[in-house]
Amino acid sequence: MKIPKKLQVAFKAIRNGQLESGLAQLDSIDGFEPQKASAKAEISYFKGHFADAMIWDEQAIAFDTQWYAGNVLTEHLFAYSSAAILSNNVERARDFLTGFLAEKEKLELPAHSLSFYRYQVAQHLKRLAGKQNLPIEPEPLPLLATGQPLESFAAQLHQYRPKLTFDSTAGAEYLLHFLFQAAATAEALRYYRAYASSIRLEDHHLSAARLYTSLNEIENAQQALLTYAAIAWCPVEHTQVAPMRLWEFAELAPALTQELKDKLLALPKAL
Repeated sequence: MKIPKKLQVAFKAIRNGQLESGLAQLDSIDGFEPQKASAKAEISYFKGHFADAMIWDEQAIAFDTQWYAGNVLTEHLFAYSSAAILSNNVERARDFLTGFLAEKEKLELPAHSLSFYRYQVAQHLKRLAGKQNLPIEPEPLPLLATGQPLESFAAQLHQYRPKLTFDSTAGAEYLLHFLFQAAATAEALRYYRAYASSIRLEDHHLSAARLYTSLNEIENAQQALLTYAAIAWCPVEHTQVAPMRLWEFAELAPALTQELKDKLLALPKAL
């Protein structure tokens, strides 16, 4: 759905941390209720107002076909089921998701679309029931005391990306995925820190934050998340006003204090 310019301006203001003025602009615009509800849900999740977030998101998720990018729905479903568990609203969430799927079943959807909805709802119903290690959840990252030496990664870079250098942001952006999987965790994180302020790939900041949290280095994890939000997070819809991917990673919970979430909301993002 095409978003009018004045609504785009309101969403941008919220992304840039201007919550009060952005919300006031949203409320002054007629129509586009699912889009406005989506942004209000994201703000409520980050404010820790989980029951309110669920109410807003129910108004948004029901109209998911008005979004271009599928990740809006999947990210919101993670936040929605998490909020339901945290606010003791599991029964409400179960009823909503069951009804949401029932409405999709009534439509003449392509088989692959209907399969997607069935799978997502089934997975989140299992989440609500307390199941863990579900297929939709990200694979855990290894914590390695020892691993492949950095020289081997430098050789890999020289072989497959000869124009890049090991001591550069571009080299780090190529290599960090491999380091996080196979290098000693401490060495991988030292390499990440050397280039973190200029790395534009979202996954590297998220992986670093996940590893730091698993090591109980909460301040370092929070710094990685602030850096991610400030320079790497990239919304693909005008309605996306906060980095909702954070709800996908259960191990980030100790780092996602209310103080940090408030900082993330106030931080100018996606400039």
